[in-house]
Amino acid sequence: MAVRPEDTVVRARWGARFAWDKETWMVVSGGVLGAMFASMGLAVLFGPANGFGGESLAYMGIISILGLMPCGAGFVWALIHPRAGFPSAAVGALLGLTIFVGFAGDGLNDSWKAPLDRPSTVRAVGSWTSGALVVRVRPDLVVAYRSATGAVAWSWSPPGQDTVCAMSRGTGPDGTARGDALGLIGHSPHDGPCSAVTALDLADGREGWTATVDAPARDGDDATPDVVAVAGQQALLQEKAGWRAVRLADGRDVWHSAADPGCTPLQVAGGPGDAVTVAQCGDTAPVLRSLAPADGREQQRIALPAAGGLKNLAVVSVDPLAVWVDAQAERGTHAVLSYDRTGRQRAAIPVAGDEYDLDVMLGGLHAFDEFTARPLFGGVVVGDLFVVPGEKPGDIGISGGKHPSRTATGRLLAYSLTDGGRRWTAGLDDQVTGLVVDGGSVWAMTRGRVTRVEVATGRQSAVLDVNDTASLYPVDLSVSGPERFTVVAEDGTRDEPPVRVLS
Repeated sequence: MAVRPEDTVVRARWGARFAWDKETWMVVSGGVLGAMFASMGLAVLFGPANGFGGESLAYMGIISILGLMPCGAGFVWALIHPRAGFPSAAVGALLGLTIFVGFAGDGLNDSWKAPLDRPSTVRAVGSWTSGALVVRVRPDLVVAYRSATGAVAWSWSPPGQDTVCAMSRGTGPDGTARGDALGLIGHSPHDGPCSAVTALDLADGREGWTATVDAPARDGDDATPDVVAVAGQQALLQEKAGWRAVRLADGRDVWHSAADPGCTPLQVAGGPGDAVTVAQCGDTAPVLRSLAPADGREQQRIALPAAGGLKNLAVVSVDPLAVWVDAQAERGTHAVLSYDRTGRQRAAIPVAGDEYDLDVMLGGLHAFDEFTARPLFGGVVVGDLFVVPGEKPGDIGISGGKHPSRTATGRLLAYSLTDGGRRWTAGLDDQVTGLVVDGGSVWAMTRGRVTRVEVATGRQSAVLDVNDTASLYPVDLSVSGPERFTVVAEDGTRDEPPVRVLS
């Protein structure tokens, strides 16, 4: 068949058009794909500093590197031909950023962190958050940091060679027009009874009054938890024979309350309208009493079901009243008990059940060895719910080999203080290292995340990844602003700074 001249012309035109389309396709595809992977890689690089985080960042970083390798030449080719290359690169960059934002999680970074502690043997015994200050208490030194900047606002040392042997769990008003918060610090010389309690103005570190306490002996420089407390306008001081209330404003005696005959004072706790005392009474039942802070009048008397002695006890909440009772007897009471205003028991929540073990104290069995003057509660009370980390066998797994890896899971559980029933379970990525109440929700810190859980439902309403640092041990966690947290470590000499703020 003869080829006509006009057919040759048509084929030449189509061939030229195909060649032009092929070159344009190379420019466009190189610009789109190259810019997409390049922008995604840059977003991964700079994202953590701008509030992004999570495991997905590592995967997107690897994908962007692997993707840019074959697309690099096409990207350069697109830039050499700006007429079609620049619009294509713009589309690709937008696509890459969209993918990053869609898959990246919210992240927290260190806004500031305090310098590491020295000497290397020192540990914190407790902390407070007061307004715009976070106050960290060591045996030898109390330091207040401004939560906005990390600058040291003030510091205070116990007199002479005294060390801190006690501190109040909460703080209270100083009674002045300014309404500054006061914290109670117990201190004494080495091997001496914790016989002095000083009220510190947390706004500026000034000493207020100092009260002498008839305290039992102590061993070395040890601290004892929950032997001083704030209840309403009073400071509660535990002594050998009972409890004494002094005015928080000036330290003047208000009332005394003796322990029952044959009983030894064990703990004291306080709230705005309640003073709670617990006494150990030999082999008989420990006695818990609720007193009116203003005059010491007895409002409730409860015989705790722990005849034969106690291994551990903690007043988790004074209103509503919830107490962790850990009896010496193997088959004794090992539960969180709640009581109503008449002293009637409402619920008993076992801390070692068939399915979960509950970390009533953050850190588990060795909780009282950490933050010894003000140990951290793992279980918190919100309304009529007790929210607590729960563990079960297999939660933590370590694989062997030259490069062992760790797998973990964790959870929060909510129990009713009215009937003891479990209301919900919220799964977490790891064991809880910090827990704080924030209105109708709680924030739970794990090794690499901070998660908000709504108390009413157990729903996770926010998950924030912590960039570049991990909380390895129990920490004192507090909320210092919207998605802004203060973290206080007991050991601030190596793995974690003494105090840091995440935002």
